[in-house]
Amino acid sequence: MINGTFDPDTELFRPIYDSLLTNKYGPADKYFILADFRSYAEAQKRVEKAYLDRAGWARMAMMNTACSGKFSSDRTIKEYADDIWHLDKVVIDK
Repeated sequence: MINGTFDPDTELFRPIYDSLLTNKYGPADKYFILADFRSYAEAQKRVEKAYLDRAGWARMAMMNTACSGKFSSDRTIKEYADDIWHLDKVVIDK
C-alpha cells in the first residue's frame, strides 16, 4: 500500500495502512480486516480465473441479477419505513 504498487504517491494510502498496522488512529485493524485477508486473496484469485471464462462469467452475472430482485433498494426503504421508522406512506396529488 505504501511502496508505490497501487499509486506512485506512496503516502496516498498511508491512512489505511496505518489504521491496519499501527494504533495511530485508534486500535490497529479495528474491524479485523487482516484476520481473513488470506481467504479474501484466494477468493480474488478464483474471481480473476472465473472472469477469464467470458460465457461462464456472463451466465453468473445474469443469474445473480435475475435472482436478486428481493434485494432492491425500494423494498429495503419500504421495510425501514414500515418496520423501523413506522412512517405512513405519503401520497402526492398530481
